[in-house]
Amino acid sequence: RVAVMRDGKIRQIGAPREVYDHPAERFVAHFIGETNFLEAELLEVVDGVGRVRFPSGVEIPASMPTGDFTIGKVNVVVRPEHAELSADNASAALQGTVENIVYFGTDTHYHLRVHGNTPVVVRMQNARGASDSFTIGSEVGISIKTNAAQVLID
Repeated sequence: RVAVMRDGKIRQIGAPREVYDHPAERFVAHFIGETNFLEAELLEVVDGVGRVRFPSGVEIPASMPTGDFTIGKVNVVVRPEHAELSADNASAALQGTVENIVYFGTDTHYHLRVHGNTPVVVRMQNARGASDSFTIGSEVGISIKTNAAQVLID
């Protein structure tokens, strides 16, 4: 188990994977690793799973931290490796424009802008012989893997 502290107070305790995949608040999400913060609207919560709608109109399920939530605007966290790019942007949860591509050998980081000005990073593992199908300036869809979105307390 790990504990994340801020200003002498414990902000979240849990197994490393649980804290990484399901941070309760923005500080924990940012402290534990690279992440994307997205604005959405919380439509409902059923059995600990929320349904959120992005400005694109696409709705996806999102895990909920413990606590009471008011239906309305929320922040959603999605880790870069839990999203994928697609040339079919019409059916994706988000649409964005590729601003930069950074090749790291094992994976490539795609830096995008969505919803007008929100920065998003998508990390995709490189496969031997794969082609570079996305280029700077490309309009792309961003799909979020199942159970990868998390609503934040703050």
